[in-house]
Amino acid sequence: MRHSVAAALCLFLGACAETAPPCSRPESGPTAESAGCLIWNDRGALLVRDWSGGWALPGGSVAVGESALCAAEREAFEETGLSVTATELAIVLDNGFHLYRCDAAPDARPRVHRPLEVREAAWLNPDTLNPDAWRYPGQGEIIAGLIVATSQSTYEE
Repeated sequence: MRHSVAAALCLFLGACAETAPPCSRPESGPTAESAGCLIWNDRGALLVRDWSGGWALPGGSVAVGESALCAAEREAFEETGLSVTATELAIVLDNGFHLYRCDAAPDARPRVHRPLEVREAAWLNPDTLNPDAWRYPGQGEIIAGLIVATSQSTYEE
């Protein structure tokens, strides 16, 4: 029993100590108070669920001296364990949150990387979630709209 507790503690601390990969474009863009990633593929949008039970996009606070783009990539890694590349600014929300479209490897498998912040990370179709399932009111509609816009622009190219 003691060995399994020790092994679990090592895994937990190891995941928390792992640092994010370098920013894809460290010189890029504006700063903001918070930023995140919309990562979308044929499996759905990459969403995280916190301990309150609400689903959201990976994201969080921007560090002093960090660009919003770099913060979005870092936060995605910290919350899902995935290395992502921010491709473009999708929207700036009314609260100043900078949301970037981000790419991950097609076979990427999210994992809970910060268990004190996130209890689950999964590919989900936002349309299948009840509006009350979102951490922030109206977030599901915004995400669905961005996904439709992205799909249409990709189709037109």
